[in-house]
Amino acid sequence: MAESSPWSFSLTREDILARKAKRDQIAEQIDTLQQKLAAEDRWLDAVRLIVPAHFLSGIVEASDKEGDGTERSSVWRQAVMEALDAATTGMLPKDIALFIRENGGLEAKDKITRNPNGLYNALNRLHNDAQITKHGDKFYRHSLFEELSAADTIDEDAGFSGLKGSNLFIFNAIRENGELAPRSIIEMLRESDEFGERQSGNPQYGYSAIQRLVRQGVIEKTGLGCYKLVSKENEPSDVPASNGSDAGSDDDGRLKALRLV
Repeated sequence: MAESSPWSFSLTREDILARKAKRDQIAEQIDTLQQKLAAEDRWLDAVRLIVPAHFLSGIVEASDKEGDGTERSSVWRQAVMEALDAATTGMLPKDIALFIRENGGLEAKDKITRNPNGLYNALNRLHNDAQITKHGDKFYRHSLFEELSAADTIDEDAGFSGLKGSNLFIFNAIRENGELAPRSIIEMLRESDEFGERQSGNPQYGYSAIQRLVRQGVIEKTGLGCYKLVSKENEPSDVPASNGSDAGSDDDGRLKALRLV
């Protein structure tokens, strides 16, 4: 004789109907929530068309940070710093994004794929916290910015088109004195109050500035080994009036600060 089971189960028609009704209610709630979610997604898509990307990225990043704590923020910061540490020039946000996609950790790659705008907010936080330097539209680690600034190449690297610093000094020297040999330009830099210390400390300082102007098409080398302006059309429109050909000059019409000895 078979032993009876210690476990028994009883299920009525009413039990099944009640459970099905509960399931249908849950399905209806899910459908309602999905419709609401779709409406919110459409609203956000419309907002993305009219709101600046950096503004929206700040909102998205803040929302993500509230949900995940500071871990998400630290992943962004680490990814950005790794990109800037590996760079030899300033980096645009798109350059940093490309570096992260190609060289970042798995979590950083995932974040840049799912929320590329989060990079802008990370850059802004790092800049506001004085952990990185921004010059123009490019970002730099502090040591690289100082290095390029000391070499007087920071404006060129950042993409500034106006003549500044030693570039403007050499431009004015050639404009006021005519064709100049490289040694004459170097001597004028060495004797200037603004650039003398840099030139004395770095013999290549002036030569680097001359080559920048050649690359920019502002000056060109003559057959005699001197440098002249390519054309008067290259004169920058933003040169202050005090640097003009008739300002601060002596009797021979040359700038006192630029007179050859």
